[in-house]
Amino acid sequence: VGTSIASYFDDDTRRAVAIGIMGPVCRLVVRGLNHLHVHDIHHLEKSLKRPVGTGLLTISNHIATIDDPHLIAAVVPPRMLMRGSKEIRWGVCAADVCFQEGSLLSKCADAAKVLPVRRGAGVFQAEIDVIIQKLKQGDWVHYFPEGKIRQDGYVHQFRRGVGRIVASMEKTGSLQVIPFYHIGLDRVQPTTPESTSIFSRPNLGTHVHVIFGAPVDLTHWLAMRDHPPFD
Repeated sequence: VGTSIASYFDDDTRRAVAIGIMGPVCRLVVRGLNHLHVHDIHHLEKSLKRPVGTGLLTISNHIATIDDPHLIAAVVPPRMLMRGSKEIRWGVCAADVCFQEGSLLSKCADAAKVLPVRRGAGVFQAEIDVIIQKLKQGDWVHYFPEGKIRQDGYVHQFRRGVGRIVASMEKTGSLQVIPFYHIGLDRVQPTTPESTSIFSRPNLGTHVHVIFGAPVDLTHWLAMRDHPPFD
């Protein structure tokens, strides 16, 4: 028992320190070195004050390697960054990108509250189960339903994983889903054959726009689980 408590304490402290340091830096990059314009942020602010035990799933387009954590750190209240691992989101990243064994990026991702997902492993993989469990216990998870970075200006078809996550909620009121769309970070951190790393030189002074949508009403969709052919 003592070992388990020590392990939890170490993880919690490590994440609090990492987010408390990296969060303000990421926020500075987007807000201080670029021009951030946030629209309808009240939708997110209200969901951050949701009842205890209610999960929050934010979904967005994925246009740059710095969408998360940089953009997330730039739109949340600063106090969330200082509280570290308590309230800030769980991010999700492909295991083959962020969690290569022994890599520095893997250690950073774990410290920054990022969960792995295995591309091509299907919707019933154990990693999706972990995401569902985080939401069921009332945590916040940010998810990129397109599954990969797209810099062509279009929103592409969502992968089925996000559908399985939402459908796994027993009660309609146990989860809030907030969508948002953003542009500009693809110009700050373009993905090209010559520039594919999160550490590549950014194009600063760019105008970045983020617009939040109203919570998605899941009542109708979740009710379909009780009727053919979904039952």
